[in-house]
Amino acid sequence: KARLIESIAGLVKEKRITDISDLRDESDRDGMRIVVELKRDANAQVVLNQLYNYTQLQDTVGVIMLALHDGQPKVMTLKEILTHYIDFQEDVVTRRTRFELKKAEDRAHILEGLQVAVDFIDEVVSIIRTSKDRSQARQRMTERFGLDDVQTQAIVQMQLGALTGLDRQKLEDELGALHVKIADLKDILSNESRVLAIVKEEALAVKEKFN
Repeated sequence: KARLIESIAGLVKEKRITDISDLRDESDRDGMRIVVELKRDANAQVVLNQLYNYTQLQDTVGVIMLALHDGQPKVMTLKEILTHYIDFQEDVVTRRTRFELKKAEDRAHILEGLQVAVDFIDEVVSIIRTSKDRSQARQRMTERFGLDDVQTQAIVQMQLGALTGLDRQKLEDELGALHVKIADLKDILSNESRVLAIVKEEALAVKEKFN
């Protein structure tokens, strides 16, 4: 901005532009504002064209849209490169959503096993204490409650104090929130319009952050 104002002032001083009477910088925290006042009989469009020609008020920049696509270099149009970028972002959102879905489902599965442990806490503690090792304890819980390896592993690796201190209501609350999240994530994966809405939202967030 400072160089632009200096350039305009230089053009006036050199009389290359003769119809400017005043030049002010009125920029503030809300944005940039450069005021160019003209002489009474000046033609504003002519002065504007002179500023475009002689200063960096308007610049033309050449860009070669060369990018790798499927491992091959390709010169693309603006529309093509935007289309590929959006496709890539769709893939990113889809992969991320699948990852979050699996993580939520895995956690919900463990919580369901912990709920069983809380419901039969005395029996579970007895099985753990009377088993010769964790492997036997897990096998006995599977036979008694129908729990799988992941669930029994989560139970036996807890300290007994932590296991007996589990709050049934907290488990239900967390599981309920996870079920809501799982349903939402599945809806995203089954609905392309929601995926695109997320791509748009994140693109606007980047615009807001970096202006």
